[in-house]
Amino acid sequence: MSSIENDQKFLLRSSLLNIFGAVLKVSGPALNFVVARYFGKEAFGIYISTQLWVAMMSRAAVLGLDKGLTWYVPQNKLHGRLWFEGIAESLRWGLIFAIIVFSVIAVMALTGSYTVFSGLESLSPQEIIFYIVSIIPWVFNLIFAGASEGNRKPQYRIFINDFAVFTFAPLIALVIFFVTDDKALSLPMGLFAANMIAVILYVFIMPRQFPGLKWITETKIPKALLSFSLPIGFSEFVVAFLLRADLWMVLVLLGPENAGVYAIMVTISNAIKTVRQNFNSILFPVVAGMEPEKMKRNLPHVYSYCVSLISTIQIGIGFFIVLFPEETLMLAGKEFVQNPEVLGILLFAGLFDGSFCFTGMILNGMGKSKFLLKLNVYSLILAVTLNLLLIPMFGLVGAALSTLSFQIFQGIWMNVELIRHKLWPYRRGLFVQLAWSVALLVLFILLNTVFNPELWLKIVIFASSASALVYLLVKRAAEKPPKNLE
Repeated sequence: MSSIENDQKFLLRSSLLNIFGAVLKVSGPALNFVVARYFGKEAFGIYISTQLWVAMMSRAAVLGLDKGLTWYVPQNKLHGRLWFEGIAESLRWGLIFAIIVFSVIAVMALTGSYTVFSGLESLSPQEIIFYIVSIIPWVFNLIFAGASEGNRKPQYRIFINDFAVFTFAPLIALVIFFVTDDKALSLPMGLFAANMIAVILYVFIMPRQFPGLKWITETKIPKALLSFSLPIGFSEFVVAFLLRADLWMVLVLLGPENAGVYAIMVTISNAIKTVRQNFNSILFPVVAGMEPEKMKRNLPHVYSYCVSLISTIQIGIGFFIVLFPEETLMLAGKEFVQNPEVLGILLFAGLFDGSFCFTGMILNGMGKSKFLLKLNVYSLILAVTLNLLLIPMFGLVGAALSTLSFQIFQGIWMNVELIRHKLWPYRRGLFVQLAWSVALLVLFILLNTVFNPELWLKIVIFASSASALVYLLVKRAAEKPPKNLE
């Protein structure tokens, strides 16, 4: 079987897993709607903002070793090294830096200096400590997931990191709240417990993936792994801040209640981004394992195959959000139903991200981590500037416009970089998805200007669109690679 056929087989199997995983990942955080109902807008806004802050700090502590392992594990096979080389060493480094970050934040909490983080001043020192302790199991889970993705086992990240953690966290928090009636500590305790459950699952899974794997080793971390990981680690930290900048700046500039409303919108629109993020673990190891001379020939098929699946699923979700924005927001309660047009803007930001910013995985697979770091730093500057200008002027709409703007900026620059390397990853077949995206945009504009259909007509439009998209998705998933690829 040729390399492209092997890649196609992996892409198909992983795509099916990702489609199922995307459904799980979207449905899991739906429990956050229940949290919003019981805890209210202000408490919910602070909870989501703080949870994202802990996620960002875990990015700082993991040093990019999770993404590094996704690149390094396939390289082990190419260079005849032990299959699990780099995993135990990464765990050791991750643990050390997670403890350092936890200790620093704990001291800041006890001394009251944690208030330098805008939005955290409403939390008690005890709450801060309970939140930040999750960084230790979180870092372990990131490293475990990265190694699994490098081993072409993306299902573990999908079902454990993306679904189990974010399902168990609100579920456990609600149970603790109903038992203790403590709103303050139930949320961080739920987050910590969910991450610990994930660690326990990985402890059983990893030795089966990597026979002979030792948890403790005195071997130094491979220089190539560290050299690749550190730039991408800082870049991932910047990205983590970048993706949350709009919510945090809404919290700072407009207050926790508006942050709670925007957090629900971000949670809903993340259903779009989740689809693309799930496919990262498919494309990255495939590109990392491609020999340079075959990349120009095989890459357009591999990339376009993934993008067509991503965008088709995203467009289907998009039709639901565009047609039923108020009904979707109502899941969290009447007080969250406002500015439904913000959902539409975030939706199209996610669609652009899935089609054009996915090229970041190609650049990562090519080892261009330093370029991505530079790109993300400039994007962060742009995002912060736009948020400072647009949020005071347009409120939540301004935050959403900022998100859309910096993603357009990233997508253009990444594609220019690929052209510079004489790579063009798009095939003509993607015009079908482009036409569907245009149709969705036209529908969004009409619904927000002159078109106000009855509920039954909205249901008919969605059912018709969903049926056509499912047919397109099945047809695309079953497509075989061209015979001229090898």
